[in-house]
Amino acid sequence: MKVAAKAYLARKPDLVYTDKGTAIWKTAVAVQGRERGKDESLFVEVLAFGGLAEALAEADLKKGDLVQMEGRLQTETYEAKEGGKKTRLTLVLDGLAVVVRAKKAEGEAKEAEEAEEDFPPPEALPF
Repeated sequence: MKVAAKAYLARKPDLVYTDKGTAIWKTAVAVQGRERGKDESLFVEVLAFGGLAEALAEADLKKGDLVQMEGRLQTETYEAKEGGKKTRLTLVLDGLAVVVRAKKAEGEAKEAEEAEEDFPPPEALPF
């Protein structure tokens, strides 16, 4: 099932390699929702493979980053340690984008303006 979701990273992403050298990027997200007046969060495992996994590892994402994801949902049923069956929901990514929050973007723009102030005006340059 194809889905798109915006969510916060719930843990620090990790990059691992299989014995055959395939890159796997792993994390989890907290998807916030409302049901019957209650705020609820659903935790979903997130995986990316190959080149996408390596590109995401280079992005240096961290817990709490807001991301827009697209991929396919998979469910897996397994035996829990304490007995009984549990179901794990996993999103296998086709793509991911970091959502820049307005406050953060404003701070970066202000830093850029301050850096520009450190340079002399073009007419003051010696050449």
